[in-house]
Order: sequence, then C-alpha cells, then structure tokens
Amino acid sequence: MKKYFISGAMLAGLMSLAACSNDEGVVADNNGAEQQFTITLASSGDRATRAAADRTLESEAAGQSIEKVTLVVRSQDDGADKNKVVYTYTLDNWNGTATDYDTNGHGKEFTFTIPKADKLGAGSYVVTAVGYNEGNYTLSLPNKGDVVDKNITATTPTGAEAKEVFAGEQKFNVTADKKIEGTDASKAIQSVDVTLHRQVAGAYGYFTSIPAKIGDTEVASIRMVSRSKNTVLTFGSFNSSFTTTTDANVMYMVNGSVPATKTAKFLNGDEANVLFSAQITDWFPGGDKNKDGVYDKKDTNWTNPYTTGSYLKGSVFASNFIVPFSATQGKSTLELQLLDATGNVLYAWPVKLDASNAQVGKTGETASANLSDPITTMGFAETADVFSLFRNHIYSIGIHKQGTTNPDKTEPGTDEPTDLSKIQNVVIRVNDNWEALHHMSIDE
Repeated sequence: MKKYFISGAMLAGLMSLAACSNDEGVVADNNGAEQQFTITLASSGDRATRAAADRTLESEAAGQSIEKVTLVVRSQDDGADKNKVVYTYTLDNWNGTATDYDTNGHGKEFTFTIPKADKLGAGSYVVTAVGYNEGNYTLSLPNKGDVVDKNITATTPTGAEAKEVFAGEQKFNVTADKKIEGTDASKAIQSVDVTLHRQVAGAYGYFTSIPAKIGDTEVASIRMVSRSKNTVLTFGSFNSSFTTTTDANVMYMVNGSVPATKTAKFLNGDEANVLFSAQITDWFPGGDKNKDGVYDKKDTNWTNPYTTGSYLKGSVFASNFIVPFSATQGKSTLELQLLDATGNVLYAWPVKLDASNAQVGKTGETASANLSDPITTMGFAETADVFSLFRNHIYSIGIHKQGTTNPDKTEPGTDEPTDLSKIQNVVIRVNDNWEALHHMSIDE
C-alpha cells in the first residue's frame, strides 16, 4: 500500500529567509524555534499521473490519487480545552505543490512552517491528517478553536460509490523550550511521523467463460451483492503498527456506519446491496459471437471497455472501493449472481473465504465516532461464510495484480480470471501493499 508520512518538526535556531522559498511559508520567529510539518508521500507502487483524477480499482496494485491533505492538531492536555483544535492546515494541490524526493518518481513531499501566531506551546497534542479528493466525501472537518468529542468522518454523496481516502494520526508532546519531546536534540529537524493508511476496503471480480445462457434466457450482467453496505467512514482507531507488508499486526477493523438503502436481493429474496457489477455487452458487444454457450477468448468481438487497465482477452472485470461493513451473524455475506436483461437473478453462487484464510476465526472491531469510546469488539468470530469487509483489505474473485502483459495468455498467480463454466472455487486475495491478503471461493 502507499504510505503517507506527516512529520511535525521543530528546527532549532533561526532559518534564513534567503534559504527558503515563499512557497514553504517560512516565518522567522526571534522568540524561539520554528515549528514545521513535512508532508511526505512514500509510494510502493506507481505514482498517480494527476492527483485530481480519482484512481479506479483496476487491480491489487497499491495506487493512490489525492489532491488535498488536511491536518488537524488538537490539544490533549486534561481540562476544559482537551481536544480543542489549536491548528489546521489544508494543502490544496498535492500533486502540483509537492516535489519529488527520490529518483524513481515514487515519492513526493511538501514542507511548511507554522506561522508565528499559531506556534504550539508546551503541552500534549495529537495530529490527525486526511488525504482526499474534493467532492468524493462530505468531511466533518473541525475549525480552529472548536472543542471536539468525535472523530473526523466522511460521508459518501447520496447514490455515489466509495472512493479512496487516506487518514492517520499521531500523538506528540512539545516541551517548554518548544521542542518535540523524545527526539534527538542534536538533529536540526526533530520529527513526529504519522502514517496515513487507506480507509476503505476494496472488492473486484475477474471472470472468463461466463455462461451465455441459463436455460433459454440470455445472461446480460454479472454482479456481487452483499448483506450490508455503509455510507459513512470514521477516521479513528488507526493501525500505527502496520507499515509496508502483511504481518502479524494486521487489524480487522470496520470503520464504516450508516447503512445504505438496499437496492438488490439475494437469490432467496433477502434484501441486499450491490458491491460491483458488469454488463456483458460492454465486454462482448453483440453477445456470444461464436455461439458456443460461453463468453471467453474464442469470441472475437471481445473488447476492453476501460480507457486504462489491461485484461486477458475473453474476460470481464468489475470492481469498487467500499465503505467497510460488519458481518450479519448467521447470514452469509456475499453472493455472485448472473442476471437477465430485466434484472432477474438467473443463477447465483454463495461466496466465501477460504477456510485457511487468516480472517477466519478472528473477532473484528468497530471504530466509534466518539473519542471517548473508540472501539467496540464484535460479538462473534468471522467464519468462511459470515465475514466482514474490513478497512484496507481487498476482496477479489480471480487474480489481477497489475494487469496482463500478454492479453492472449493466462498468467497463473498474476493475471488469472476465474473460469465460471467450471463452477470451481474462486480465489479472493489482497496484495501485500494493502493490509491483508484474503482468499475467497464460490460454491455451487
């Protein structure tokens, strides 16, 4: 996954104005050390070409695309002013303002200095940072001077799908001489680092050999439905121990709430939400070209409807970012469906986690919007059939890691759509650059 590091630092002594650009907002202060925040993007995947263009979930790659970063600093000293917002800052044009910091073009950073009037005095603080694109969410960002009792939340617009958003926070102390407590005083810049993690889940399906008909009825679309779907993200209970790869510190955290309106049904009639869907004609204009009963690479009318991303010939791909949601005890979570042109479900497979998946047997947690009770433990363990979609985990049927380098040839373990004609177990997995790698399967 891509990581964002936000450093709050104190630079001992005065910095010469001649050595600093106006863009960095440096303010000379003869009454003490300057205080800086350095926002650094360190990427383990390909960098985005333009920050304002939302990244779509095309594979397991740990991409990102954000245009804004907002910092909120709150006091943590006990008393009436605990959780009072003492400083806020928004960087409006991350991609255009931040500068490359390595030779591979995989990182950007931006440094600015807190104005003299806003310098932090001695005390305890916490900095929360959010990386996002304007319009993707309604953010509950507080103003300077507010005393808050809730975490920052993000609400998806009505009827819209979730988009990528990143957040994280870190506590730090400022000493009487305005230095960051516990840092190396010999260093010119003393830092507090906070890692921003992806706050949404992800799900995709990558299929081939899709049945063209069920009985005498033509298959028009394929979709994944879920027992739940949420609309509000809570930025709290962060996984500060997770760094670069999947490890024992993986968290099973649901930071979503406020259920979305049900728009679909399971095959048995239970109400459901759509996680992702694809129209067959978008990939196979004109239908089953060779009339052999399946949509696959033998159909010469196959096309890739996306302007980006590479897929195996004869495949269908669908995906979405998702606001995480908790499992419903006693009820299977996901179902893969084939539908006719009028939206009737023709065939469905229950979708499950592989029994060996690390999520099975874990007890998830739910992030609260309230600062006073940040986490609630779920009352039951995850099973292969009844499982939650957790923050920064991606759930997939088929394997599409980066895209195919040869659209004519399946690449096992790298680019491998699921053959639906065989009704076999289907792998759902998560790239190490996300927080966890999962395997799921479908049953007849």
